[in-house]
Amino acid sequence: MKPDLLKGIRIIDFTTYVAAPGAGRIMADWGADVIKVEGLSGDPMRNFGVQMGIPATDDVNPIWELENGNKRGITLDLKNPKGMEIMMKLLESADGMTSNVRLGSLKKMGLDYETLSKKFPKLVWGHVSGYGIYGEEAPRPGYDVVSFWARGGFLADTPTIGHPPMTTPFGVGDHTASLVLLGGMLAGIMKAKATGQGEKVVLSLQGTSIWVNGLMALSTQFGDVYPKDRYAPPTPFSNSYQCKDGEWIVLTILQYERYFKAFCEALEIPEYVDDVRYNTLNGIKANPEYISQFCHILEEAFAKKDSAYWGERLKAADIAFERATHYYEIATDKQAIANNYVVPYQTRNGTPFMLPMSPVQFKENVPLDSAPAPLLGEHNEEVLKELGYSDADIQALRAEKAIC
Repeated sequence: MKPDLLKGIRIIDFTTYVAAPGAGRIMADWGADVIKVEGLSGDPMRNFGVQMGIPATDDVNPIWELENGNKRGITLDLKNPKGMEIMMKLLESADGMTSNVRLGSLKKMGLDYETLSKKFPKLVWGHVSGYGIYGEEAPRPGYDVVSFWARGGFLADTPTIGHPPMTTPFGVGDHTASLVLLGGMLAGIMKAKATGQGEKVVLSLQGTSIWVNGLMALSTQFGDVYPKDRYAPPTPFSNSYQCKDGEWIVLTILQYERYFKAFCEALEIPEYVDDVRYNTLNGIKANPEYISQFCHILEEAFAKKDSAYWGERLKAADIAFERATHYYEIATDKQAIANNYVVPYQTRNGTPFMLPMSPVQFKENVPLDSAPAPLLGEHNEEVLKELGYSDADIQALRAEKAIC
């Protein structure tokens, strides 16, 4: 299914890697005409799969598909006046432009908001940076791991006390920022449609991380201490416990007294149902030792049986929990498949895999169409002809290496 929510909207996607391209991918999924503009050597993300042990060729490139499917792609040498002329024609035809190219470089090329808004007043200009566009650190390079994970508190404060930071996964902050950019771009486009005036939409990985870590950014100002010992969580019901099979059960029981009895019965420790040290939130918070004691009790109980056993009992008791799922399980997760969070996909040479999809759905629970991500310069002729260039013009542009 190809939703037509953004039909008639054109976005010029002058982006690399993940944080900004992800927003373009979703807009393309929803019917926008998203034109990916790359330099003649291409977006470095085309080869990123090699770092993760994933194929990264023209025929098989799952990561490239994830970030750039449903887009059209052209190549331009923007240092060549002819290449920049094409870029200006594209922007003239567009509703929005997204980029995560560093602001200094955009200014040198004349692709910053202040310059473009004078030429194209209706254009919505979206930009993702590592650290924002103001302040002395604004020019710094920033990526997901450093600007989102490290600067936002995750790496220093989520490990157990005495343990090093985790090995960070790729793209988590980038995809979160993509959703923020998506919202900003759509708000800007709504404004432009209503008023004829474009908008400047800016966000950063650092700012996104501060927002998603907002509860902890607040609580630590009022004495809440991080990192936390695993035997000193907010409550024993906001903690993780290892089962006999080595898997972990993660609990988030926010209504402590309401579920205390049902939880104890599900975990086969009914002797604690009436224990006043543990059975009320005020009671257990009255003494940190009570929290530690009950954590040890739960730890011993979970260790007696496998995670599947406890999972069934906790489900039956309507307890909010989850077994900590491994990444490799996502592709076969029945719940994810039922909701089309992952869908079957084939690369250009027919190699099958399960493609993660953006989480927003519409009227019908059917997979969104996913056209292959563009090969380098795949749509050069198609897009240039739409802009009025002839075959001879395109040949000349290739000869002058304004395109490839």
